[in-house]
Amino acid sequence: MQRYLCDPRHHVIPIGIEDVPPNLACFDSVFSMGVLYHRRSPLDHLLELKGCLRPGGELILETLIVEGGQDTIFMPPGRYAKMRNVWFLPSIGAMTLWLQRCGFTNIACVDATRTSCEEQRSTEWMSFESLADFLDLDGGERTIEGHPAPLRAIFIATKP
Repeated sequence: MQRYLCDPRHHVIPIGIEDVPPNLACFDSVFSMGVLYHRRSPLDHLLELKGCLRPGGELILETLIVEGGQDTIFMPPGRYAKMRNVWFLPSIGAMTLWLQRCGFTNIACVDATRTSCEEQRSTEWMSFESLADFLDLDGGERTIEGHPAPLRAIFIATKP
């Protein structure tokens, strides 16, 4: 990042949350991209992320979701899109409630988009299976296991 910005005030630290001391409270922004649904305890993960932020800091969270009301949370009984480590897929309303319960404010879902095969595809750098291999052959509205096809959302929330 510094190669392009040349600004010592901005840093990217490529480490996992488990490597960050608890309640560090020093980051202006924390990104969690495609991680939450792989966590057995999503609320604990949200609290870990909150602990990284300074007061007024902003969480940018991208996660898979499902359609439904505030009480809709899908827990795949086995694999989801051939992944065996997907634990919980909340609706936008449920995700908003989770963020509220964890003490975040100014919560907004700024995007909800069906993941497309044009976006998530095999390339010369990533030649193994991709989204097209994880969807049913009848229109791609469901995963190969019969679950709703991947829908992802981006949330922004503030630590008070």
